[in-house]
Amino acid sequence: MDTFLFKLKFNGSTHFGETGIDLENVSERINSDTLFSALINAYKEMDGLDKVSKFIALFKNNPPFIISSLYLYTRNHFFLPKPLYDNHIGSNLRREFGKELKKLKWLNIDGFIKWQRSEINAKDIEEMIEIQNIYKEAFIIDIRPRVTIDRNTEQSTLYHSGYLYFKEEAGLYGFVSFNDNSYIGLFKEILQFLGTLGLGGERTYGCGTFEVICFEKVSDSFMKILYENQNFYILLSLYYPSKAEIPFLKNNALSYDFIRKRGWITSGRYSLPFKRKSLGFFIEGSVFKDRPIGALVDVTPDNLIHVLPHKIYRYGLAFTAPLGGQR
Repeated sequence: MDTFLFKLKFNGSTHFGETGIDLENVSERINSDTLFSALINAYKEMDGLDKVSKFIALFKNNPPFIISSLYLYTRNHFFLPKPLYDNHIGSNLRREFGKELKKLKWLNIDGFIKWQRSEINAKDIEEMIEIQNIYKEAFIIDIRPRVTIDRNTEQSTLYHSGYLYFKEEAGLYGFVSFNDNSYIGLFKEILQFLGTLGLGGERTYGCGTFEVICFEKVSDSFMKILYENQNFYILLSLYYPSKAEIPFLKNNALSYDFIRKRGWITSGRYSLPFKRKSLGFFIEGSVFKDRPIGALVDVTPDNLIHVLPHKIYRYGLAFTAPLGGQR
């Protein structure tokens, strides 16, 4: 399995979040399910529905590749979610840094490796706290007033929408691991085409377009993160368990949290006036004893099965990194 890192440089404003709900709330990153859906819609625009349907079918049993969520980079800093498992941190450190540890969300590569190897001291935690400021300074959020006109009454309604701008030398990056290297070229082509369409919401206002400024095999530092032999596994993507995994979840899930995803259905360039089924995922940073696999999930609304031109799927395959600790 060959793993690649890709970096995206955005051309202007972005709007990442749940479309149509709290438009002023925006995120600086993108979950794996959102990225996969965007790639599929871009591929549909490139080659049509028939090829896309065959392509999606591959992910049900033998996926040609798996993807991580997209995370922030700024200059030489690459951030990853702090693992939710922290039993290796001693009681003295917990007393001294308890509140700060709870607030920690992101680790740079050095911090992540130390967390993986259970090699954390007071100086390391202080550095992890300082790194949060570098993370926060990599982007700016702008809230703008907007007006919508009701088609029936012609009455206007004021609302606010949030836009996020990455600063110079900042953007998003992710990982893709190929089970079948013959799909590397296609993935790059879809990703580059997606850059012209835009990623996220508010694309009619020009949001989310990007350039792929790097696509290369992971370096030695990232190889350590992704493939060192350890006892547990950290999610670097969202994860929805397959039917075969569900009976073992209680014993396998070590430290975790959930997110529920919902929203409007998008097909190609167009948003449809229908909502997909909501779905709960294990979030990035969740930790498992054994490697989770995940599934592609059918979220087509029951009352629209015969109305839509195709089924609607949500990506729940797990992209993981190893973690140390006593089993």
